[in-house]
Amino acid sequence: MTSGYKKAFWVNSKAIAQNPEKHIKEMVEMGADEIFLLSIDNEGALYPAKLSVVAKEAKQKSLIEEAIKEAKRNGLKVHAWVVALNKPNEELTTKRREWFVVSKEGKSCIDEPPYINGYKWFCPSNEEVRSYLLGTIQELMETYDIDGVHLDYIRLPDLFLPEGLREKYGLEKNKDVYMEKYDFCYCKKCREGFMKDFGIDPIEIKFGTRKWYEWHAWRANKITEIVKSINKVVKSYDSSIETSAAVFATPGYAYRIVFQQWITWPLDSFEPMIYHEYYDKNIKWIGEATMEGLSSGKNIVAGIFLGFLRSREDLLSATDIALEKGSSGVCFFVYPVPHPELKDTIREAFSRF
Repeated sequence: MTSGYKKAFWVNSKAIAQNPEKHIKEMVEMGADEIFLLSIDNEGALYPAKLSVVAKEAKQKSLIEEAIKEAKRNGLKVHAWVVALNKPNEELTTKRREWFVVSKEGKSCIDEPPYINGYKWFCPSNEEVRSYLLGTIQELMETYDIDGVHLDYIRLPDLFLPEGLREKYGLEKNKDVYMEKYDFCYCKKCREGFMKDFGIDPIEIKFGTRKWYEWHAWRANKITEIVKSINKVVKSYDSSIETSAAVFATPGYAYRIVFQQWITWPLDSFEPMIYHEYYDKNIKWIGEATMEGLSSGKNIVAGIFLGFLRSREDLLSATDIALEKGSSGVCFFVYPVPHPELKDTIREAFSRF
């Protein structure tokens, strides 16, 4: 392999905040040269922000400041990992109720979150939501010396779950079963916006009809508009700051089940979460998903779930197949690593490219 490939981790800031020097050193020793450092999670900023709600643990002290400094001292590129639309923060759900998505059943995700209690999502059609996100990212760039802004949860709740997760929630494993309680968003802004563009209230549209696919595309476009706005803000502030996103594993899955039409997003790179067991697939599928992503013409860095790699052979195979199929590197989820006994294998994997 040649140089220029990303060797990266998604990094849980909370887990390394007490001793960032130790953890950054360990990642460098394993061969990483870039990190995606969790900077704004679903509860809020992990530092005392002014324009964003702040996670409880970070109200008095930044959980990322020392980690960023230490990473830079060690020559690592730092991408600020931002959870965008999933925001189960109590202050927001109480004071900004109108910002959150509504199901086709007419129920707010605040009252009846889909799948898990933390699934409380901003509506991408809401201009106030967009302004809030842009403001928080602008403040983040102005506050810290970062090399990139990395978007996560930049989507709607899962219309369908990946096959490997369905039985856990009492759903049929091998069949997409449409349920109105998982279909978002039908808030006033979304309904009025679609009616203005297409002359029909989406609440009246039957799933699977031609009009429904227009409604699906309309919602996906609202997410794309937010991504484009964020990209513009970042590049206007500093064109050298990279933009990227953690997206669903393939363009097909991403569009169909979470409304991500990421092949149209103007970002510098994409880290698709090719977490194969969630899709009831084997390790070889990591290569297939990588190729599908590359077919869009985008810069793909395969996102690989370390928790699903339980042996040296599995880890090396997953890494090798992603690179053989054209990935521009590997981003491992997550650090601290779930199987510490494989740290040497991660070093070996990174040394191969």
